[in-house]
Amino acid sequence: MAIIRSYTTADRDAIIELFLLNTPAFFCEEEQQDLERFLDNEIENLFVAEEDGVVVACGGSNIKENTGFLSWYIVHPDHQGKGLGKILALHNLTILQANADLDNIEVRTSQLVYPFYEKLGFKLIGTQDHYWGQNMHLYHMRLQD
Repeated sequence: MAIIRSYTTADRDAIIELFLLNTPAFFCEEEQQDLERFLDNEIENLFVAEEDGVVVACGGSNIKENTGFLSWYIVHPDHQGKGLGKILALHNLTILQANADLDNIEVRTSQLVYPFYEKLGFKLIGTQDHYWGQNMHLYHMRLQD
């Protein structure tokens, strides 16, 4: 059973490894720089799922102006489909929904995983082809009340 806990800087290499294990299936190589910048400078809330002392998933949330964002949901390929992403997303949504100053909660994802966010109540508000990289399109979504 996975333990959900707050990210620490000691988890940085494990998160990068999760990213690499999911590239190019779910991420473009160019996004690694964005992830590293996030881990080094932009974390507000980031949580990891750990099994037997090994980080197997991560996901976080950030606030920009009056909008909350889900950020960097990555699950080890061997652990996908087990509900870890959902547990992390619901945990972060609880944090964001407790903030009365937020007007919206959004996520920017790809065409590959937007159905995951639809199941959580997000609706598509826009797309942009090849945003993340070749054949990796932006799907901008907003949580519906």
